Order: sequence, then structure tokens, then C-alpha cells
Amino acid sequence: MPKLSVPTVSVAVVCTASGQHLVRCLASLHTQRGAPDFDVTVVCDPAVAGVDAVGPQFPDVRIVINAGQQTPLQLVSRVLRECTGELILLTKDQCVPGPDWVRAMVEAQAPGRAVVGGRVELAHGASATDWAFYFIDFHRYAAPIAEGAAPSLTVCNVSYQRSRLETIRSLWEETFVETTINDALAARFGSLWLHHVPEVTLHRHLPLRAAIVERYTLGRVFGRSRLANSTPRQRLFYVAFAPVLPVVLLGRMLGKALRSRRHAAAFVRSFIPLTLMVLGRSWGEWLAYLTGVPPR
Repeated sequence: MPKLSVPTVSVAVVCTASGQHLVRCLASLHTQRGAPDFDVTVVCDPAVAGVDAVGPQFPDVRIVINAGQQTPLQLVSRVLRECTGELILLTKDQCVPGPDWVRAMVEAQAPGRAVVGGRVELAHGASATDWAFYFIDFHRYAAPIAEGAAPSLTVCNVSYQRSRLETIRSLWEETFVETTINDALAARFGSLWLHHVPEVTLHRHLPLRAAIVERYTLGRVFGRSRLANSTPRQRLFYVAFAPVLPVVLLGRMLGKALRSRRHAAAFVRSFIPLTLMVLGRSWGEWLAYLTGVPPR
């Protein structure tokens, strides 16, 4: 993998799953086709097991343990600070970038596109709980997608221009809330752009209880960050209508699932765990609007 002293492209990997996941992710980056020169920086949660054995397998990859970490949101902030390229391609260790991911993401950059993201697909052999997690977090980025401006992008498959990030550094230097950062960049530099070519495949399994707790926590984080730019009237609106969020969210996911035979079958199979996760997320978001207090 080519490496420059001051690269124009950096790949940033957030490691929260395991050393095994990280090896699979880095191996896919090592075999990219037609990519420009790029380097790779990994920032790991200190609690992740098996990372020590990864470094010798990929000596050209910089691996940083985020000692003293308190929340997963700090990992993204740290990896962005550690990267030196002007264009930063961001993903997670449980994702496997496609063989043309780097090239496609670089080529997708264009004037008027503040942030560029791509598709997320789920690995074969997934359980019902895995599919539920996928639908609640990634249904917007599942094929088929129409390339164009999008309301959101995912940190699992996204690219940022460093010079633009620097204009809002105070918003992400300590913790990175993707909705806050993406909205701030879109307000300054153009649209969030979802591209149909750059693809990553998700390999992640969570027990149902852990998945529900995670959705609840992220609901609290999202709701709290949304309040930062909301008026008192908007906050009352969120409090009043948050109880209908489960119906709205499930309806959106169903609408997307029906566009693919594979996804439609998986939606039916995962409906019970998906409903529980949606309820957990909605409950967390409603509590954030009601109390204004972030999760512990």
C-alpha cells in the first residue's frame, strides 16, 4: 500500500469490534484497485481485544489506541485528528470496503458536494437481529439508491475534506456527532451527497439486548444534539410527536425494504427484534427532548 509523507488521501478506520474484524477490513484496503496513493490510520477503543496482533500483519498501517476513552464518539474525533490527508475516507472495522472503494470515493468528489458517502450492504449469513440492526441504522444506504443529495450519511462509508472540517473544528474536536457535523458542513459547502458506487459490506453481530441498549443510547445522543439548534417551540413539537416515531421509522424501513426481494424477506424475518430496537431508539430520543440530558 503506497504511503506518502504528506498524503493527499487518508483512510480512517474506527475500531470498536475486534482484531479479527480489523484484519478483514485492512486486508480489503490492502488490495484496492486503481486507487491513488493513500495511507491508513486506525484508532481503537482500548477495550477491543486482539488488536496487538494486527500491527505486525500490516506494518504500513498506523494503529492508535485511544487511551482514556469515555465514549465511542471520541474515536471518530481522534482518528480525524490523526489523519493528515486533505481527503479523509472514513469507515469502521466491522465494514469491508469494496475493491474499488478508494478510487470511487475520490472520483465522487465534485463542486457543491459538501460531504460524500456511499452504500452499505449486509454480509450474507446474517441473523434476524443482525438484519434488524442493519435496517434501523443503514436502510437509507441500502441498494437500490438514487445518486444525489441526501438528508444523512453514515460514518461507515463517508469522506470529508480536511480544510472544510477545520472550519468547524470546535464541533468535532472532542466528540463527533455525525448529524451535527454533516448539517454544519452542508450549511457551508453544499449538499450531503449519496453516491451509488462506493460500497462497504457490514459484518457485525450484536446480541439483541446489547443492540436495544445501543439504539436507546444513540437516540439520546441524537435528541440531545438536535436540541442544541432548536427553539423552545420546536422542542415542544419534538416532545409531543416523539411517541409516533416508531410508526414513522418502521414505515420508512418497510418502504425501502420493499424495493428489494432480499430486503423484503429480511424485513419480515427481523420484524420483532427490529420493532424492539425502534422502540428503544424512540424512547431514548423522547427522553432527550423531555429532559435535555445526554446519556451516561
